[in-house]
Amino acid sequence: MVKAKTIRSWNLNATNLEESVKFYRDLLGAEEGSRHQVGGVDVVRLKLGGFGIGLFDASGGDRPGVPHHTISIDGPDDPEDLKRELEGKGLKVDNIRPHRDSGYSIYVDDPSGNRIELSVGDG
Repeated sequence: MVKAKTIRSWNLNATNLEESVKFYRDLLGAEEGSRHQVGGVDVVRLKLGGFGIGLFDASGGDRPGVPHHTISIDGPDDPEDLKRELEGKGLKVDNIRPHRDSGYSIYVDDPSGNRIELSVGDG
């Protein structure tokens, strides 16, 4: 059975990346973490309380797969075991992504079409 541990990150499109960083930093006190690229797109990671916000540069249009929200879960070591469990409950697994260090993420949509990343281990 899948059991959520915490919301790890909230990932959003930002039509103006710097203005969005300023909003979360100056209004809500978020701390800027890393800046990097995902699929050739600039991403800024912010820490807000106990979780992260990922801002994806959408100045050229919304990014595929964004928004999505990451939930850390307890899950099996083998992602195929979790995939079978989720599919057995009627969910379509969209993608499995291994993490750099250890663990993996599985992507599904909730009943309203919101993209959810279920993350097992470090990542």
